[in-house]
Amino acid sequence: MKNFRNATMVAVVLLALLSIAACKKESAAAAAGGTTQAAREIVFWDMLWGPADTYPAMVQEMVNQFNSVNTDNIHVTMQNIPWDNFYQVFLTAVTSRAAPDVSTGAFMQSIQYAEMGEGLSLDPIVEQWKKENNPILNDYDEALFNLHMYEGKHYGLPWMLDPRLILYRTDYFEQAGITKLPANWAEFLETCAKLKQTLPPDVFPFVFPGGGDYNGLQSLITFLVQNNVGLTDVNGQPDYTNPKVTEVLRFINTMYVNGYIPDGLPAYKQTDAEKLFQAGKAAMLMQGMTDLKDFPEIDANAAVLPPMAGSSGTAKYYTWANAIGAYSQTKDPEASLAFIKWFLENELPLWPKGLLTSIPVRKSFRSDPYFTNAWQKKQVIELVLPTVVPVIYPSPNIYLPFSVIEGEATPMMGLVKACARNPDYRAIQQEVQDIMLAAWAEFDM
Repeated sequence: MKNFRNATMVAVVLLALLSIAACKKESAAAAAGGTTQAAREIVFWDMLWGPADTYPAMVQEMVNQFNSVNTDNIHVTMQNIPWDNFYQVFLTAVTSRAAPDVSTGAFMQSIQYAEMGEGLSLDPIVEQWKKENNPILNDYDEALFNLHMYEGKHYGLPWMLDPRLILYRTDYFEQAGITKLPANWAEFLETCAKLKQTLPPDVFPFVFPGGGDYNGLQSLITFLVQNNVGLTDVNGQPDYTNPKVTEVLRFINTMYVNGYIPDGLPAYKQTDAEKLFQAGKAAMLMQGMTDLKDFPEIDANAAVLPPMAGSSGTAKYYTWANAIGAYSQTKDPEASLAFIKWFLENELPLWPKGLLTSIPVRKSFRSDPYFTNAWQKKQVIELVLPTVVPVIYPSPNIYLPFSVIEGEATPMMGLVKACARNPDYRAIQQEVQDIMLAAWAEFDM
């Protein structure tokens, strides 16, 4: 996993969060004046999923609404958690017996704490929806809905999608005389060749995060799923020596040796790739949902590239599906579950008012004008989401060692080492496979 520093800062942040929660609980009890039953206090930790100037305020507005409309005397206190050192903040809280009642969090979080015995099963929510014959159950993709299951129980219910995709400059494609968008890797390489031949020498056909940060792993996974292969097999076991992985590395190498991607790409961070595209120095960019409002010229001349098929694959992209969950330490499980149920049923305003750039897991929400009137969101919904698979593809559920994969990003080594002259693919793949097998052994898997 990632090595997290600044332990002192983490402790200070955690103590501050706990102090705020305690003060708010005392205030609620005092407000009762001893004549009214004290509220059932729930603490909700939410990550900063959207812009700091809009998203937290919208979450607070939702919490306030829940506090006013629920008839079970439940009072929720929301605390916004920054991403810096979030892992250690949560782990310290849980191991110190000071966990929140409910939280959103990183993709792996629900399963990590379920395995530790610190998660609260959300199955009662699902059962209640079934009893109500609630149409919400038809609003979810089944594979995504069951993603956060551990030992047959839901420990997280997904609420937002963060897909990976490729944006392209429509004006650059027109300059190169490209009228047919590539449907597979062979056609994509032809497209790159035309762009390289037509555009100025300092404009690259394609750019994406390499090995400079964790996002390089996400680039690699995009190519893997397009070739119908993943980091693991369907049983969640390391599969890096699969011949289809070799094809992925060869595809990356072809782009590198032909100059379709920058020489320095193996060290590129997400911001490096974004800056090239934003400066007009790249015709295509791979990453997540991108807000181009500060780059009106590019925004007016960009589109989402439909998913492509790899050498041995089918056209697809992948997505993260982040969840909301609860903790077994809660003193009021019923109240925690009630809040999560209400949150999932009423979360739509987080997008148009909180200005989230992600996509709701609930399909009916995507018909809101916030999505249909924005070209990128509209195209993602129409072109990308019908093909997406979860990031852990082809495994149907999150596997415990994914925490190591996500933290250390070891498989990204293949992408980095493929950007060379005559790489030894077999050696690269075996090296990564051995590292993955050692990580799996730590979990006795």
